[in-house]
Amino acid sequence: MSLLSGSTQAPLLSLLSSTSSPSLSPLFQPVTDDSKDSYIASLPDPSTAQAPGSSRSVPHARPKGCILHDVVHIQSSNPRQTYIQAGCLLSEYRKRLEKGKARDDGVLPLGIELPWIGLQVKRLGRRHVSFEIGIVDNRGREGIVRLSSFKKNPTVHPHRSPPLIHLPLQLPQQTPSTLTPWVHIPVSLAPLIQLFHSLPRPQRHALDNDDDEHEDSRKRRKVAELPSGPFASVSYVRVYANCRVRRIWFSADGERTIQGMGKGVRDEWELYAADEMA
Repeated sequence: MSLLSGSTQAPLLSLLSSTSSPSLSPLFQPVTDDSKDSYIASLPDPSTAQAPGSSRSVPHARPKGCILHDVVHIQSSNPRQTYIQAGCLLSEYRKRLEKGKARDDGVLPLGIELPWIGLQVKRLGRRHVSFEIGIVDNRGREGIVRLSSFKKNPTVHPHRSPPLIHLPLQLPQQTPSTLTPWVHIPVSLAPLIQLFHSLPRPQRHALDNDDDEHEDSRKRRKVAELPSGPFASVSYVRVYANCRVRRIWFSADGERTIQGMGKGVRDEWELYAADEMA
């Protein structure tokens, strides 16, 4: 059972568009922590923001390159505990189903079968960007793909539940000639499934903030339980603080899908600049 089970999926599916109303799609649940500067809101990109009750303003890039539209703003001094998420882990849903609680919160795995994800995001100041996707192979085995700009080397956490691969996210360097700090990130998900078997496991002295909080050295997951078959679907998407989000979408063939659409669709995916007075 998933949100899109039994439905015909178009080659282009928009999961979040901040230009819509409301900016944060009802599919997404905002999660904040107890820190005073933990804050998720919809606001015009040229504006700065401050969390209610906080004396700290948002790290904001220079006005140059702000876009015209409202965006979803996610900030926190504890980014691992502040995020937006659509869908849920398939394994979590199965556990709730067994306990008869699957209908309590109405959250279902997404069940998106399109193998490309795209994001339009902007980092807050020099803070890092991190997001993750739950992917399911054709035999129902689930794994998590996390991409982070602070990550230096790719690693796999096979004993985590579900298993996790953590990949470096290379963001373009900002220079005086850079037109905008907004970046367009396309990711092909299908080839990443094989990385659950081929990536090196992190060393105990690793210094790039790998997440081992769910990993238990006493348990050893069988290799057969790791995702390995053809890509089947996406169960959830999570975007961590600290960044702004304009759009999240899925497609059948990445940028080729968008370019193959009409001019109206291509224009909608463009980033239009705000006035200089912003």
